[in-house]
Amino acid sequence: MKRLLLATFCVCCAAVQGMAQSDYVSEDAGKTTGGLWTEVGATKVLPYNLTLGLDAGFRTNDWFDEVGRVDVGLGLGWKPTKHWKFGVGYTFLMKHYSQETAHKSVTEYEWKYRASGAEENTDFTEFVGAPTYTDDAGTSYTYKGYNKDVKDYTRVTEAYWRPRHRINVDGAYTYKFWKWLRVTLRERYQLSFVPSKTVDRTRTGTKTTTKYRDPSYDSDGNLIDGELGDSYDEVSDPVTEDAGEETVKEKTSKTLHVLRSRLSFELDKKGLAWSPYVYFETFNNMGEGFNLDKMRASVGVDYSLSGGHKIGLGYVFNHENDDDGDMNTHAICVGYKFKF
Repeated sequence: MKRLLLATFCVCCAAVQGMAQSDYVSEDAGKTTGGLWTEVGATKVLPYNLTLGLDAGFRTNDWFDEVGRVDVGLGLGWKPTKHWKFGVGYTFLMKHYSQETAHKSVTEYEWKYRASGAEENTDFTEFVGAPTYTDDAGTSYTYKGYNKDVKDYTRVTEAYWRPRHRINVDGAYTYKFWKWLRVTLRERYQLSFVPSKTVDRTRTGTKTTTKYRDPSYDSDGNLIDGELGDSYDEVSDPVTEDAGEETVKEKTSKTLHVLRSRLSFELDKKGLAWSPYVYFETFNNMGEGFNLDKMRASVGVDYSLSGGHKIGLGYVFNHENDDDGDMNTHAICVGYKFKF
C-alpha cells in the first residue's frame, strides 16, 4: 500500500503538465484573486460504523468584496475497517459569477464560387480557401465574390447567480506511518448538474457586414491584392450594427463528470490536540478526456476541543481552468465541526 500511495502522488504531480486550455478567453481570464472560505458541519455517529453528516459553506471572492458561493450538503459515511472509508452525498450550491468583459476583433471571409462556363447559373457553391478551386471530379470553379464580416467590439456579461446540484461518491484508504503520520488517499466521483440560465449582455463597438463583393482584376486577369481581394468593386454597401446593443444570452444546462483525487498528510499523535495537515488535489474532467480542470493545494491545522468540537484554520491555493473560467485563488479557510 505504501507503493500505491507514492505512485498515486507522482501521477497527480505529473498531471499538472496536462492542464486543459479554456475555450473561452476574456479580459478577466487568468486573474488572481483572494477570499475567505468557511465551513461548518455536524456529524452523527450511527450503528454499524455509519455516520450521517450535515454541512454548510460560505465563500467570498475578489479579495473579500463579494460573496462567491453558498452551499449546503448532506452525506452518509461507512467505515468497515480502520483503513477503508466510503461515502455518498448531495450538495446544493449557488455560485456567483462576476461581471465578465470580452473583446473580439476579427475579420472573416466567406468565399463564394460557381462552376466555370455556367455564367447564367446564379447559384453559388460555398467553399473556404484560395480564389481557385477544382473538386475531386475535375470540375473547375471560378471565383465570383465573398461575404466580409468585420467585428471589433467589447461584450460585457453582467454578474449573476447560478444554482448547481451535486452528487458525490467516494472511497478513501488511510495508512498510519510511525504511529503519528496519517496518510490518506481519497478518490471521489462528482456529478454536477447545472440548470440553464439567462444572463444580460451589452455590446459596445462595431460589427460591419458586407455582402457579395466582386474582386477587381488587373489587365492580365489576375486577382488584385492576392486571395483576399482587398481591392474590389462593391456589390452592396457595408451594414454596421448598433454600437450599444443590449442582448440576453441563454447559458444552456450542462452535466459535469469529475474525478477528484486527493492525497493528504496529517500529524495524528495520541494525546496531541493540534493536527497540522497538508493536501494536494486534482480535478479531472471525465467528459473531456480526463483534462485537468482544476488543482488545489492546502496547508493548515485543526484543533480538537472537548466534547467532540473541532476548529480549523488553513490556507488554500486553487487554480482552475475549466468552463467557468481561468483563475488563481488564494483563500483563508476557517472551519468548525461537531461530532456526537
